[in-house]
Amino acid sequence: MSKTKFIVAEPVFLVRKGLVNVINELPNASVIGELELTKSITKLVTGTSNYVDVLVISSDLLDETSQFSFKRLKTKHERVVIIVVTKDVKDIPIELKSFFSEIVLLSDSKSTVHEKFKKILNSSNVAHVAHQVQVLSEREAQILKDVALGLSNKEIADKNFISPHTVITHRKNITKKLGIKTVSGLTIYAILNKLIGIDEGN
Repeated sequence: MSKTKFIVAEPVFLVRKGLVNVINELPNASVIGELELTKSITKLVTGTSNYVDVLVISSDLLDETSQFSFKRLKTKHERVVIIVVTKDVKDIPIELKSFFSEIVLLSDSKSTVHEKFKKILNSSNVAHVAHQVQVLSEREAQILKDVALGLSNKEIADKNFISPHTVITHRKNITKKLGIKTVSGLTIYAILNKLIGIDEGN
């Protein structure tokens, strides 16, 4: 069974690592990325909703663009589950509460957090619908890396000793397999899957 893919967006290092550890202890769950900046959330929403199942986000990262971002995320992929982590429920803007499937309090015990995540994993929104991203071939992974690094089709062709037409074919196959159409989305995918470093993708 495919693992449910989580991204944890939390600016505080210790809190973020704690959430990652708890999630990774769960069966059939895997953290595929960590974010700490609000702008990263916007980038995530525009590019990666096709393969993220659960977004765990700190209330500290909720801003005036969050409602638009969450609406866009839900429009692109209605099955994405959003969990908010907060010190106090009062810190969550009332207009955003409808987007969250679960609220994790910083004061919750480890067992409570475990139960909340398990509930999400067993819910109809996520259970048994983790997106199975088809495995890219070695050549496709290399082409994706080159695309994420900003190389043109001709540059990719020259580097890999293939024709530009073949590069275009590979890019179409990559887009079809991953369900990601934008270069920014492919770049984020490449970073999260460690095909390139985060500094290379900037």
